[in-house]
Amino acid sequence: MSEEFDLSKVMTPEFGAAMGQAIGKAVTNALADKGMLGQKATVTDPPPYNQIHGHGSLFGTPQVGIDREVISAMMTFRGLGSALPLEGVRTLEQFLPFITGVDETSSTERSTECGDCISGETEACVQHFPTGLICRETKSIKIQRAIERLNNGDIDLQLLNEQLGSDSPWHPGWSPSSANDIMQIYAAWALLFELPPLFANKLTPMVWTGNPTNNNGNAYREFRGLDLLINTGFVDAYTNTTCPALDSDVKDYNYQDVLTGSPRTFYEYLEMAHWYVYNNAEGQGLLPVEWAVVMRPALWQLVSSTIPVQSIVAALLNTTIPTSYQININGMDVLQERRQYRESMMIPLNGMNVPVILDHGITELNNATDANLNPGEYASDVYIVPMRYLGNREALKIQHKDYRFITEEIRATDGLLGNFYRPSPDGRFSWSLVTDGPCFKIQAEIEPRLLLKTPQLAARIQNVKYVPMQHIREPGFDSPYRFKGGVSTRGATYYYH
Repeated sequence: MSEEFDLSKVMTPEFGAAMGQAIGKAVTNALADKGMLGQKATVTDPPPYNQIHGHGSLFGTPQVGIDREVISAMMTFRGLGSALPLEGVRTLEQFLPFITGVDETSSTERSTECGDCISGETEACVQHFPTGLICRETKSIKIQRAIERLNNGDIDLQLLNEQLGSDSPWHPGWSPSSANDIMQIYAAWALLFELPPLFANKLTPMVWTGNPTNNNGNAYREFRGLDLLINTGFVDAYTNTTCPALDSDVKDYNYQDVLTGSPRTFYEYLEMAHWYVYNNAEGQGLLPVEWAVVMRPALWQLVSSTIPVQSIVAALLNTTIPTSYQININGMDVLQERRQYRESMMIPLNGMNVPVILDHGITELNNATDANLNPGEYASDVYIVPMRYLGNREALKIQHKDYRFITEEIRATDGLLGNFYRPSPDGRFSWSLVTDGPCFKIQAEIEPRLLLKTPQLAARIQNVKYVPMQHIREPGFDSPYRFKGGVSTRGATYYYH
């Protein structure tokens, strides 16, 4: 007969400690094997404050008697992204199907009246659109310091010019209740004023140059930019079979000056590219289509001044003219026409007014990056982008992971995770709170992709050279035409006792 088991003899403090250690190690190893275990992010100690108020702040000691009104001299980004529709999704990848053609299965006609006819065979192509992943964060914040004021002279400041860029798809926050709020609350300043330029500086060029070959595992990813999507050489995503039916119209202006190109002017190139894609849309039953011409701001200043004359030259080049003829150009008419183009941001192409969008993200070449250019000369590409087709169907849009679905996961944990993870109001960004005692920082992530549903309705003119009298200022962090300066912190204020 077996003896009765006494559980109290086993459940000693030593046994409990040993079992807890064993179970903890087993769980840790299991999570690590599945890639689910992460290390706590480091919060800088002491925090590198970049505050508006208090000791060592941006305006520091001079805040005693400083003017209340603040003007930002920072250039902001302009780009195509602000004109594109946004769509929240949950998928990491998107695949678009295309019918590329129908071929005959034979070239031989039947030889008898009752024989078989030639049949047809349909061909299709699939295109792959992966999402990117970009992360930026605020500096470390200690909430006890964020609320402090240096003394009674440390007054509320007012930012006069609106630079939050809330209409940008790369803005990671909400709009504060008033423009003044952002300068009085440090957490809002860091999230809504400092983070947006970081994202815009990365994502505005990525709209054009994004390439998944630059990915760093799943820590950093790029989506396919328009330099890949408005191109030739498309292949099926699964078989690598070529799909020329999807090719965009790509022309090379070969570093000719936009003002003096010969024998064909730049305007003639642009109008031909527009007519080419218009013909595609008409032949494929995709009209009406809304296009936009996208170029760099410095280039538009020169292009808009040439249209009145180059449009006349383009028309004459395709017209049979007598040996002797005379062209009369009224200078005031040319001036008025140029003004009209610049005010309306429209360019006439084949009898249609096409909107113009200026974009700082388009790659600009100079003599340091391209041997075809001399000092003072620049070159970039110009794009004709389909915005909508078949009336109001979106041809180009930004999709992004919709982080609002995180709330379902948070709800399942009785709100425990809500203290650390939050979606932005529209779901485009995920905010993560990294804490270390009284200090914290906010990390923001976005996972976007560009979706171009009609690449065959897009065009691109490469290597357009322009020589401005003076290069304008730029917002890009690496641009030689970005001017900043000043200090980010000041020494603490000391007094003699």
